[in-house]
Amino acid sequence: MTLSSSIVAAAAIALAALGTGCFGEGPDAFQPITYGARPWSPPPGWDPEPPCGTGYYIAIDSCPGCSAISYALCTGMQFTQCTCGGPFTPGAMCPQTFVCATDDFPPQNWMEFTDYAGPGWAGLNAHGTAPDGGP
Repeated sequence: MTLSSSIVAAAAIALAALGTGCFGEGPDAFQPITYGARPWSPPPGWDPEPPCGTGYYIAIDSCPGCSAISYALCTGMQFTQCTCGGPFTPGAMCPQTFVCATDDFPPQNWMEFTDYAGPGWAGLNAHGTAPDGGP
């Protein structure tokens, strides 16, 4: 076997190994839709209408590991990922009704899904009332 055919054979084996690794994860493997996103399951009673498009968020109170404002992210028709708030970047806007600190902002260029105010939303607790017990 010549040196060039050995190199070609080694490259083919390496590409085959990489290819099977990608396909072996299956079509349902988690793919973050923005940096730092993680899988998230909405709380009972979660029902934003109408369905959302990718690139929309809702400020939530239940993303694991977050200490300030966090966000449920729409993956196309449903909210199944979340992320902690991040630093301000050009185009980032604090959600309506909130006062953001320097590290509470949603992903850059994402838009607030304003048609939802129910369980899991950062302005309401799981019982559908404001955190202070009000309406």
